[in-house]
Amino acid sequence: MSARQDWEEVYKLFDPEQPAYDSRIRVDRTDGPVTQIVKALGRTFGTPRVLFTGTTGTGKTTELLRLAEQRRGIELVVFLDLERHFSDVVQDPSALQKVSPWEVCFLAGLHLIAEFRGQCGMELPELLVRDFAEAWSRAARRTETPRAAEVDVGVLTKALLTVASGGVAMATGAPAAAVPVMGKLVAEAFGALKLSLPVGRSARELPDQDPDMQTLLGCVNNLVTEARRKSRPVLFVIDGLDRIRDIERAKALFVDSQIISKLECPSIVCGPFALRHHPSTAAVRGWSAVCVLVNEPVLLQADPRKPGPGVAFFCKLFDRRVEHIQQRNKQRLIPDDLLQRLAYRSGGRARDFIRFVQAVAEQAWDADEPVASEKTVKGVLDTMRRQREMGLHMGHIHMLEQVAAEPEHRLPEHPLAQELLTYGTLLPYPNESEWFYPHPLLTMHLVKEPGSTPSSAS
Repeated sequence: MSARQDWEEVYKLFDPEQPAYDSRIRVDRTDGPVTQIVKALGRTFGTPRVLFTGTTGTGKTTELLRLAEQRRGIELVVFLDLERHFSDVVQDPSALQKVSPWEVCFLAGLHLIAEFRGQCGMELPELLVRDFAEAWSRAARRTETPRAAEVDVGVLTKALLTVASGGVAMATGAPAAAVPVMGKLVAEAFGALKLSLPVGRSARELPDQDPDMQTLLGCVNNLVTEARRKSRPVLFVIDGLDRIRDIERAKALFVDSQIISKLECPSIVCGPFALRHHPSTAAVRGWSAVCVLVNEPVLLQADPRKPGPGVAFFCKLFDRRVEHIQQRNKQRLIPDDLLQRLAYRSGGRARDFIRFVQAVAEQAWDADEPVASEKTVKGVLDTMRRQREMGLHMGHIHMLEQVAAEPEHRLPEHPLAQELLTYGTLLPYPNESEWFYPHPLLTMHLVKEPGSTPSSAS
């Protein structure tokens, strides 16, 4: 097999826009929040309701998939990928930014109906499904959702039952692999009946105590109760809300409303990034825990110019995915020192590291080199550096250098700091207390670190 065939395979194995649906290419974070969540789910008392947060690109979806697979068979796991739903079914990804709490509950119920038939081989009572459809119709009208009056409840009920029938196809598949299939099943069922639900477009917010909000929540909980009675307890795993960047929308979902936390079963919900470093997070109620998936500590806190323990995680991740190629060729595709450099410059963000490796595969394919060269890796990092530097002005640079120079690397009280966090330019790290540092791509040239010059940092 030629070197180019190897690099083409590497390119396909490292897709920064796809979570690791296949457990064989994952590296488990045994000391991460998912381990603690699994322990909570295993207790014979309490109802874990966990708000799962973290920096964009840390691998939260992959961790949630791992959680879903561990609980498969113990609970009836309903994995709701909201980002995929708004893309495949609603066909308007931007509408996710405006989704309301009651709509999240509705979508959870919709996917429960489908998963129950898919995993259990039975159907939930048609009467409960119709009540659920009617509750959506009333809530949509009251919140002034466009075109809500055009949706016939009977047609919606039929669509929901059709999705349930289609769910049988997923019953024998791996739960993680079934996630992308679910969105297509829902889209096909709704499309066949020419039904389009206007989700994420309501013009009016209603309080939790409103009768129609409570009725919808009650209908979802009736479905949960019936599923538990007929089969096993339900576990909702809701992903995608981390894409919400607007703090007011995040507060509407989790601070001003408790509807999502009132689902009568364990629920693990990926919370909005906007809440990650906002003081309003302390006002969140109804959740038993707020767990954070942090960036891997690829920087040494005592001296961030040096690699930290998190570098080993990414090296292990790379070796796991390309093990068969390296065994076949009896050599490493990327030398250790260059692989460690990629891990360090990723800033501990899984998506960045995977993007780096994919870019190396492209350049190594072009050069037809069996092993990635220093020139190839340096070229990739230089390209990524230039992309990361785009749009930064003097105020940004000064703020980043201020954080780097501060001995404990604390988060400054300044709007620019929040902006830099939002776009992954300033990154948080764990250890004893959370600390912050500029993305390592920026310290190659643009941002000056204490004790070094930009040129020496590269």
